[in-house]
Amino acid sequence: MSPSKPRLVLIEQHNIGRDIFYTTPLFWDCECNESYIRTCLEEDCPVCKVTQEESPDARVDEALLHSSELNDKLIAALEMICDRVCPDLVSIPF
Repeated sequence: MSPSKPRLVLIEQHNIGRDIFYTTPLFWDCECNESYIRTCLEEDCPVCKVTQEESPDARVDEALLHSSELNDKLIAALEMICDRVCPDLVSIPF
């Protein structure tokens, strides 16, 4: 039996008590107060200098909220995946 190929998870579900939220590695959060969502194509933030490697994946609802400022093709891919995985997005309760 050959080793299985690792699966890339494009939307990950998180549970906090009864609340559910989703994150995606297609985008990540830098430490800036504004325009803090970066694409996976960016290795670091030119403003705050934080790297993608040391930063959390972005929340799906926030990426969609700021979609006009982000890469159109990545947003289109995220929307297509959301239609199947998490059609009823719920924000983090904090």
